[in-house]
Amino acid sequence: MIQLRDATVSFEGSARPALDCVSLHVRQGSWTAIVGANGSGKTTLLTALAGLIPLRSGSLARKSTRTALLQQDADNQLVATTVRHELALSIPIDVAHAARRARIEEAIARFDLAHLLERNPHRLSGGEKQRLACATVWLEEPDVLLLDEPLAFLDQEARERVLAFVREAHARGAAVVWATPGEDAEFAREVVFLTEGRVAADGSASPARVEVPGRDARRAPGRRTSAGTAVALKIEGASFSHDGRIILQSIDLEVAKGECVGVVGRNRPGTSTLLTLAGGALPPASGRVSRGSASKGGVLYVPQSPERMFFAETVREEIAFGVKHLPGYRGVDRGRIDTIVDESLRAVEFDPAWAAGCSPFELSFGEMRRVAFAIAHALAPELLLLDEPASCLDRAGRAVLARLVNARLDAGAAVVVASHDLSHLEGLCDRVLELRDGRLRAARAT
Repeated sequence: MIQLRDATVSFEGSARPALDCVSLHVRQGSWTAIVGANGSGKTTLLTALAGLIPLRSGSLARKSTRTALLQQDADNQLVATTVRHELALSIPIDVAHAARRARIEEAIARFDLAHLLERNPHRLSGGEKQRLACATVWLEEPDVLLLDEPLAFLDQEARERVLAFVREAHARGAAVVWATPGEDAEFAREVVFLTEGRVAADGSASPARVEVPGRDARRAPGRRTSAGTAVALKIEGASFSHDGRIILQSIDLEVAKGECVGVVGRNRPGTSTLLTLAGGALPPASGRVSRGSASKGGVLYVPQSPERMFFAETVREEIAFGVKHLPGYRGVDRGRIDTIVDESLRAVEFDPAWAAGCSPFELSFGEMRRVAFAIAHALAPELLLLDEPASCLDRAGRAVLARLVNARLDAGAAVVVASHDLSHLEGLCDRVLELRDGRLRAARAT
């Protein structure tokens, strides 16, 4: 169906090829996992298989009639002004009118979109966008599915919906190519390992034993709890509504200095809103939010999509910008700021000689997250708000995240982490709360 031979892909300014002499044969009915660490070339490989980027060398032969690519960032493939219109645009033009309506209704039910139809796709929560993107792919009825970490940002119910769709398509004879850092490889029949743009190994070895080669997979050291009695964040009776919908109601939350609090929620608006309200970017419709000493400016919110906080041409400039505006650093010589940037890059296990000169927009999604973590390390906020920080991270990246959280807590800062993944929060946080129907309550163990 798709034959990629000795493909090499290079991007301007990159020190090494994104893909280096990679070959892959996608056969009808196959299910292949592309496994690799962040920055290994998984996304580039899927994009090359879709025929969306030119090859510097090698060849691509595609015999399939319908190939669908689910991108890692759903925002990149949503183009309409409403969810209803997005779904209508995804139906192949050769489908009869009556069949189109029936299939759209089935997609709405299958991916739980009925309450979102008149919403702007780009104003949905991360999980809602991912469900919509999966629905648009399902509507195309592809015979080749190229999936770039399709379960990222999804709660358990949404994961089951997406898995059911992929398994159904595969049973119908579609080929599946699924990119993952490793944890989803058990669904595949074949596994291809990528490291630094090259195929390191392939075959049908037991997916349950998949290890990501070539990167540090050490577990993060256990965290010391240093929570004190001083309050870093206090939310009292706060409510928030948007477009006539209640998002948060009667929220009470107190976070002490040196404490990490997790907030778990389904793929509905609320967790991101809670973090932006906690940071002061949104005012509550009622109630009160106070941030203790953090109100002097030591607050950093890291969004779900880290590229939304980037604007500079290089990673060095991106990190240095915030440092230059910290109290006590205005007018500090460039050499001192460069030292802070280099220390922050090493803290996230990036080599400054390579990473500092890169454009942040040319990095992989997981590498972008590490740049965001480096910014947090450099700014050392007294209140750190992390929105789905572990999504799309490999194990080494999750270890970097844990060390960042530990370092801020040991410094007496407070951390609030929002995620759909309760098990991850339980391993990172002192306590975990659940946001359901706009209200906070103690989270139930999995």
